[in-house]
Amino acid sequence: MMKISLFRKLTQIAFFIFLVYGGYFFKSEWKEAESLLPKIAAPKGAPSTSRFRKGEILWASDELPLIDTYPPSAVCRFNPRGGLFKACFFHFISENFTWATHVKYLLPHIAFFVLLAFLAGRLWCGWVCPLGFLGDIISSIRRHLGLGYRKFTPELYNTLRKFKYLLLFFTLLMSVLIAIPALKHLECDFFLPYCQLCPGRLIFPLFGGEAPMWYDFYNPTRCIFTFLSWIFLLLFLLAFFYGRRIWCQVCPIGAFMSFFNRGATLELHKDNLKCNGCAVCAECCPVGSTYVYEEKKRQVVNHADCIFCLRCLQLCPRDKCLTLKFFGKKLTQSVFKKVAAGFSLRKGKM
Repeated sequence: MMKISLFRKLTQIAFFIFLVYGGYFFKSEWKEAESLLPKIAAPKGAPSTSRFRKGEILWASDELPLIDTYPPSAVCRFNPRGGLFKACFFHFISENFTWATHVKYLLPHIAFFVLLAFLAGRLWCGWVCPLGFLGDIISSIRRHLGLGYRKFTPELYNTLRKFKYLLLFFTLLMSVLIAIPALKHLECDFFLPYCQLCPGRLIFPLFGGEAPMWYDFYNPTRCIFTFLSWIFLLLFLLAFFYGRRIWCQVCPIGAFMSFFNRGATLELHKDNLKCNGCAVCAECCPVGSTYVYEEKKRQVVNHADCIFCLRCLQLCPRDKCLTLKFFGKKLTQSVFKKVAAGFSLRKGKM
Protein backbone atom coordinates (compact mmCIF):
# COMPACT_ATOMS: atom_id res chain seq x y z
CA MET A 1 0.00 0.00 0.00
CA MET A 2 1.28 3.47 -0.90
CA LYS A 3 2.46 5.49 2.08
CA ILE A 4 0.06 8.23 3.11
CA SER A 5 2.81 10.86 2.98
CA LEU A 6 3.69 9.94 -0.62
CA PHE A 7 0.03 9.88 -1.67
CA ARG A 8 -0.47 13.28 -0.05
CA LYS A 9 2.53 14.73 -1.85
CA LEU A 10 1.31 13.47 -5.23
CA THR A 11 -2.15 14.87 -4.47
CA GLN A 12 -0.66 18.26 -3.59
CA ILE A 13 1.29 18.33 -6.87
CA ALA A 14 -1.83 17.45 -8.87
CA PHE A 15 -3.94 20.13 -7.18
CA PHE A 16 -1.20 22.74 -7.53
CA ILE A 17 -1.06 22.16 -11.29
CA PHE A 18 -4.86 22.05 -11.52
CA LEU A 19 -5.51 25.23 -9.51
CA VAL A 20 -2.57 27.35 -10.65
CA TYR A 21 -2.37 26.28 -14.30
CA GLY A 22 -5.85 24.92 -14.95
CA GLY A 23 -6.76 28.05 -16.88
CA TYR A 24 -4.12 27.25 -19.48
CA PHE A 25 -5.26 23.65 -19.87
CA PHE A 26 -8.97 24.32 -20.23
CA LYS A 27 -9.05 27.76 -21.83
CA SER A 28 -10.08 26.38 -25.21
CA GLU A 29 -13.24 24.94 -23.68
CA TRP A 30 -14.43 28.30 -22.32
CA LYS A 31 -14.79 31.37 -24.48
CA GLU A 32 -15.25 33.58 -21.44
CA ALA A 33 -15.19 33.18 -17.69
CA GLU A 34 -17.74 30.67 -16.48
CA SER A 35 -19.46 30.72 -13.13
CA LEU A 36 -20.90 27.80 -11.24
CA LEU A 37 -22.78 30.35 -9.13
CA PRO A 38 -24.21 33.86 -9.69
CA LYS A 39 -21.60 36.44 -10.68
CA ILE A 40 -20.99 39.38 -8.38
CA ALA A 41 -19.64 42.63 -9.78
CA ALA A 42 -18.28 45.69 -8.01
CA PRO A 43 -20.79 48.55 -7.73
CA LYS A 44 -20.17 51.59 -9.89
CA GLY A 45 -17.24 53.57 -8.55
CA ALA A 46 -16.24 50.96 -5.97
CA PRO A 47 -12.67 49.62 -5.84
CA SER A 48 -11.87 46.22 -7.35
CA THR A 49 -8.67 44.51 -8.41
CA SER A 50 -9.53 45.11 -12.09
CA ARG A 51 -9.50 48.87 -11.49
CA PHE A 52 -6.00 49.12 -10.06
CA ARG A 53 -3.31 50.13 -12.54
CA LYS A 54 -0.05 48.27 -13.07
CA GLY A 55 2.38 49.52 -10.48
CA GLU A 56 -0.23 49.72 -7.75
CA ILE A 57 -0.17 47.23 -4.90
CA LEU A 58 -3.47 45.51 -5.81
CA TRP A 59 -2.97 45.35 -9.56
CA ALA A 60 -4.09 42.01 -10.99
CA SER A 61 -4.08 40.64 -14.52
CA ASP A 62 -7.09 41.80 -16.55
CA GLU A 63 -7.67 38.28 -17.78
CA LEU A 64 -10.53 36.63 -15.90
CA PRO A 65 -10.33 33.18 -14.31
CA LEU A 66 -12.22 30.39 -16.00
CA ILE A 67 -14.58 29.68 -13.10
CA ASP A 68 -15.79 32.67 -11.10
CA THR A 69 -16.14 30.69 -7.87
CA TYR A 70 -14.26 30.51 -4.56
CA PRO A 71 -13.04 27.12 -3.26
CA PRO A 72 -11.84 26.68 0.36
CA SER A 73 -8.12 26.91 -0.36
CA ALA A 74 -5.56 29.60 -1.18
CA VAL A 75 -6.17 30.07 -4.89
CA CYS A 76 -4.98 33.55 -5.71
CA ARG A 77 -6.60 36.38 -7.68
CA PHE A 78 -3.11 37.64 -8.47
CA ASN A 79 -2.09 34.53 -10.40
CA PRO A 80 -2.14 35.90 -13.96
CA ARG A 81 -3.87 34.16 -16.86
CA GLY A 82 -3.66 30.59 -15.64
CA GLY A 83 -6.01 30.62 -12.69
CA LEU A 84 -8.90 28.16 -12.79
CA PHE A 85 -10.89 29.71 -9.91
CA LYS A 86 -11.13 33.41 -9.15
CA ALA A 87 -9.75 33.76 -5.63
CA CYS A 88 -9.72 32.44 -2.10
CA PHE A 89 -12.87 32.68 0.02
CA PHE A 90 -11.28 35.31 2.26
CA HIS A 91 -10.87 37.59 -0.78
CA PHE A 92 -14.54 37.03 -1.61
CA ILE A 93 -15.79 37.89 1.89
CA SER A 94 -13.51 40.91 2.25
CA GLU A 95 -14.38 42.58 -1.05
CA ASN A 96 -18.11 41.99 -0.67
CA PHE A 97 -18.13 43.49 2.81
CA THR A 98 -16.66 46.62 1.23
CA TRP A 99 -19.15 46.51 -1.63
CA ALA A 100 -22.04 45.96 0.82
CA THR A 101 -23.34 43.25 -1.50
CA HIS A 102 -26.86 42.07 -0.76
CA VAL A 103 -26.89 38.81 1.16
CA LYS A 104 -29.07 37.07 -1.45
CA TYR A 105 -26.17 37.26 -3.93
CA LEU A 106 -23.66 36.04 -1.34
CA LEU A 107 -25.62 33.04 -0.07
CA PRO A 108 -25.00 30.68 -3.05
CA HIS A 109 -21.23 31.25 -2.84
CA ILE A 110 -21.23 30.90 0.95
CA ALA A 111 -23.32 27.70 0.69
CA PHE A 112 -20.84 26.27 -1.86
CA PHE A 113 -17.92 27.03 0.47
CA VAL A 114 -19.71 25.64 3.53
CA LEU A 115 -20.60 22.43 1.67
CA LEU A 116 -16.98 21.77 0.67
CA ALA A 117 -15.71 22.77 4.10
CA PHE A 118 -18.23 20.50 5.80
CA LEU A 119 -17.15 17.56 3.64
CA ALA A 120 -13.45 17.75 4.43
CA GLY A 121 -12.71 20.40 7.07
CA ARG A 122 -9.07 21.52 7.01
CA LEU A 123 -8.03 18.65 4.78
CA TRP A 124 -8.17 21.41 2.14
CA CYS A 125 -5.24 23.04 3.95
CA GLY A 126 -3.15 19.88 4.17
CA TRP A 127 -3.83 18.33 0.77
CA VAL A 128 -5.07 21.03 -1.63
CA CYS A 129 -3.80 24.51 -0.67
CA PRO A 130 -1.20 25.66 -3.27
CA LEU A 131 0.43 28.06 -0.81
CA GLY A 132 0.77 25.30 1.78
CA PHE A 133 2.29 23.06 -0.90
CA LEU A 134 4.92 25.67 -1.72
CA GLY A 135 5.67 25.90 1.99
CA ASP A 136 6.11 22.13 2.15
CA ILE A 137 8.62 22.38 -0.70
CA ILE A 138 10.61 24.87 1.37
CA SER A 139 10.52 22.40 4.26
CA SER A 140 11.73 19.66 1.89
CA ILE A 141 14.69 21.82 0.91
CA ARG A 142 15.56 22.21 4.58
CA ARG A 143 15.41 18.44 5.07
CA HIS A 144 17.59 17.75 2.03
CA LEU A 145 20.15 20.16 3.42
CA GLY A 146 20.25 17.95 6.49
CA LEU A 147 18.88 20.63 8.78
CA GLY A 148 16.50 19.88 11.62
CA TYR A 149 13.40 21.86 12.36
CA ARG A 150 12.77 24.12 15.32
CA LYS A 151 10.40 22.87 17.99
CA PHE A 152 8.34 25.71 19.37
CA THR A 153 6.73 25.98 22.76
CA PRO A 154 3.00 25.41 23.33
CA GLU A 155 2.81 29.04 24.48
CA LEU A 156 4.02 30.26 21.08
CA TYR A 157 1.50 28.05 19.27
CA ASN A 158 -1.29 29.40 21.48
CA THR A 159 -0.18 32.96 20.74
CA LEU A 160 -0.16 32.29 17.00
CA ARG A 161 -3.63 30.75 17.16
CA LYS A 162 -4.98 33.84 18.89
CA PHE A 163 -3.21 36.08 16.38
CA LYS A 164 -4.84 34.13 13.53
CA TYR A 165 -8.33 34.98 14.74
CA LEU A 166 -7.37 38.57 15.53
CA LEU A 167 -6.00 38.96 12.00
CA LEU A 168 -9.20 37.46 10.61
CA PHE A 169 -11.37 39.79 12.71
CA PHE A 170 -9.51 43.04 12.14
CA THR A 171 -9.01 42.64 8.39
CA LEU A 172 -12.71 41.88 7.92
CA LEU A 173 -13.60 44.75 10.25
CA MET A 174 -11.48 47.07 8.13
CA SER A 175 -13.31 45.85 5.01
CA VAL A 176 -16.62 46.72 6.67
CA LEU A 177 -15.53 50.13 7.98
CA ILE A 178 -14.34 51.48 4.63
CA ALA A 179 -17.83 50.84 3.24
CA ILE A 180 -19.19 53.50 5.61
CA PRO A 181 -19.82 56.75 3.68
CA ALA A 182 -17.71 58.80 6.09
CA LEU A 183 -14.70 56.53 5.37
CA LYS A 184 -15.20 56.09 1.63
CA HIS A 185 -12.06 58.14 0.94
CA LEU A 186 -10.03 55.28 2.46
CA GLU A 187 -11.47 52.57 0.18
CA CYS A 188 -8.68 52.43 -2.37
CA ASP A 189 -5.89 52.31 0.21
CA PHE A 190 -7.52 49.81 2.59
CA PHE A 191 -9.33 47.65 0.03
CA LEU A 192 -8.62 43.91 0.52
CA PRO A 193 -6.29 44.59 3.47
CA TYR A 194 -5.17 41.00 3.93
CA CYS A 195 -4.50 40.52 0.20
CA GLN A 196 -2.11 43.45 0.43
CA LEU A 197 -0.21 41.53 3.13
CA CYS A 198 -0.59 37.96 1.86
CA PRO A 199 2.57 36.18 0.60
CA GLY A 200 0.44 34.68 -2.17
CA ARG A 201 0.07 38.10 -3.82
CA LEU A 202 3.85 38.22 -4.26
CA ILE A 203 4.43 34.53 -4.98
CA PHE A 204 1.71 33.38 -7.37
CA PRO A 205 2.31 35.95 -10.16
CA LEU A 206 5.77 34.40 -10.58
CA PHE A 207 4.13 31.09 -11.59
CA GLY A 208 2.14 32.91 -14.26
CA GLY A 209 5.20 34.56 -15.78
CA GLU A 210 4.36 37.98 -14.35
CA ALA A 211 6.35 40.17 -11.97
CA PRO A 212 4.36 40.86 -8.80
CA MET A 213 3.80 44.38 -7.51
CA TRP A 214 6.69 44.34 -5.06
CA TYR A 215 6.14 47.89 -3.85
CA ASP A 216 3.75 50.81 -3.99
CA PHE A 217 4.97 54.04 -2.42
CA TYR A 218 2.14 56.24 -3.72
CA ASN A 219 1.18 57.39 -0.22
CA PRO A 220 2.09 56.60 3.42
CA THR A 221 -0.65 53.97 3.77
CA ARG A 222 0.55 51.98 0.79
CA CYS A 223 4.13 52.33 1.99
CA ILE A 224 3.10 50.69 5.26
CA PHE A 225 1.28 47.87 3.46
CA THR A 226 4.30 47.38 1.19
CA PHE A 227 6.71 47.01 4.11
CA LEU A 228 4.27 44.75 5.97
CA SER A 229 3.91 42.54 2.87
CA TRP A 230 7.69 42.11 2.77
CA ILE A 231 7.66 41.16 6.46
CA PHE A 232 4.82 38.66 5.93
CA LEU A 233 6.67 37.11 2.97
CA LEU A 234 9.86 36.79 5.03
CA LEU A 235 7.91 35.24 7.91
CA PHE A 236 6.26 32.80 5.49
CA LEU A 237 9.64 31.66 4.14
CA LEU A 238 11.23 31.41 7.57
CA ALA A 239 8.18 29.67 9.07
CA PHE A 240 8.42 26.79 6.60
CA PHE A 241 12.21 26.67 6.54
CA TYR A 242 12.77 26.60 10.28
CA GLY A 243 9.51 25.04 11.37
CA ARG A 244 6.72 22.85 10.04
CA ARG A 245 3.50 24.47 8.86
CA ILE A 246 3.91 27.33 11.32
CA TRP A 247 2.33 29.67 8.77
CA CYS A 248 -0.90 27.66 8.92
CA GLN A 249 -1.28 28.97 12.47
CA VAL A 250 -1.75 32.55 11.23
CA CYS A 251 -3.51 31.99 7.91
CA PRO A 252 -7.04 33.52 7.95
CA ILE A 253 -8.29 30.99 5.39
CA GLY A 254 -7.23 28.29 7.84
CA ALA A 255 -9.10 30.22 10.54
CA PHE A 256 -12.27 29.99 8.44
CA MET A 257 -11.72 26.28 7.83
CA SER A 258 -11.01 25.52 11.48
CA PHE A 259 -14.66 26.16 12.35
CA PHE A 260 -15.58 23.08 10.28
CA ASN A 261 -13.04 20.59 11.62
CA ARG A 262 -15.38 19.43 14.34
CA GLY A 263 -18.66 18.25 12.91
CA ALA A 264 -17.28 17.68 9.42
CA THR A 265 -17.94 14.38 7.66
CA LEU A 266 -14.20 13.59 7.81
CA GLU A 267 -13.30 12.31 11.26
CA LEU A 268 -10.16 11.06 12.96
CA HIS A 269 -11.06 8.39 15.53
CA LYS A 270 -8.89 7.22 18.42
CA ASP A 271 -9.27 3.98 20.34
CA ASN A 272 -8.07 5.09 23.76
CA LEU A 273 -7.86 1.50 25.01
CA LYS A 274 -5.22 0.75 22.37
CA CYS A 275 -3.18 3.92 22.92
CA ASN A 276 0.06 3.25 24.84
CA GLY A 277 0.92 6.91 25.39
CA CYS A 278 4.03 6.83 23.18
CA ALA A 279 3.39 10.47 22.10
CA VAL A 280 4.47 9.82 18.51
CA CYS A 281 1.31 11.62 17.31
CA ALA A 282 2.24 14.73 19.31
CA GLU A 283 5.86 14.72 18.13
CA CYS A 284 5.10 14.28 14.43
CA CYS A 285 2.27 16.83 14.10
CA PRO A 286 3.42 19.59 11.70
CA VAL A 287 1.05 22.16 13.23
CA GLY A 288 2.21 21.44 16.77
CA SER A 289 -1.08 20.02 18.00
CA THR A 290 -0.91 17.64 20.95
CA TYR A 291 -4.66 17.10 21.10
CA VAL A 292 -4.67 13.54 19.70
CA TYR A 293 -2.13 12.49 22.33
CA GLU A 294 -3.77 14.31 25.23
CA GLU A 295 -7.38 13.32 24.55
CA LYS A 296 -8.18 10.28 26.69
CA LYS A 297 -11.97 10.17 26.61
CA ARG A 298 -13.40 11.23 23.26
CA GLN A 299 -13.39 8.87 20.33
CA VAL A 300 -13.44 11.58 17.64
CA VAL A 301 -10.22 13.60 17.97
CA ASN A 302 -10.72 16.25 15.28
CA HIS A 303 -9.09 19.50 16.36
CA ALA A 304 -9.37 23.04 14.97
CA ASP A 305 -5.66 23.10 14.02
CA CYS A 306 -5.55 19.66 12.37
CA ILE A 307 -4.88 19.75 8.60
CA PHE A 308 -5.44 15.99 8.19
CA CYS A 309 -1.92 15.34 6.92
CA LEU A 310 -2.34 11.97 8.71
CA ARG A 311 1.26 11.79 9.85
CA CYS A 312 -0.03 10.71 13.25
CA LEU A 313 -1.97 7.85 11.70
CA GLN A 314 0.92 6.79 9.48
CA LEU A 315 3.47 6.77 12.31
CA CYS A 316 1.24 5.47 15.11
CA PRO A 317 2.73 2.10 16.17
CA ARG A 318 -0.52 0.73 17.58
CA ASP A 319 -2.71 -1.44 15.40
CA LYS A 320 -6.10 0.23 14.70
CA CYS A 321 -5.52 2.88 17.33
CA LEU A 322 -6.17 5.73 14.88
CA THR A 323 -8.78 5.49 12.12
CA LEU A 324 -9.84 8.00 9.46
CA LYS A 325 -13.54 7.85 8.62
CA PHE A 326 -15.67 9.60 6.01
CA PHE A 327 -19.43 9.57 6.62
CA GLY A 328 -18.68 6.94 9.25
CA LYS A 329 -16.94 4.62 6.76
CA LYS A 330 -13.33 3.64 7.39
CA LEU A 331 -10.84 5.00 4.87
CA THR A 332 -7.56 3.98 6.53
CA GLN A 333 -6.15 3.22 9.96
CA SER A 334 -2.89 2.80 11.82
CA VAL A 335 -1.13 -0.56 11.70
CA PHE A 336 1.25 -2.24 14.10
CA LYS A 337 4.87 -1.07 13.90
CA LYS A 338 7.90 -1.92 15.94
CA VAL A 339 9.29 1.30 17.37
CA ALA A 340 12.93 1.16 18.39
CA ALA A 341 13.98 2.67 21.69
CA GLY A 342 14.98 6.31 21.30
CA PHE A 343 12.89 6.66 18.11
CA SER A 344 13.58 10.06 16.56
CA LEU A 345 11.16 11.72 14.20
CA ARG A 346 14.00 13.83 12.90
CA LYS A 347 15.42 10.62 11.46
CA GLY A 348 11.97 10.03 10.03
CA LYS A 349 12.49 13.15 7.90
CA MET A 350 9.71 15.21 9.34
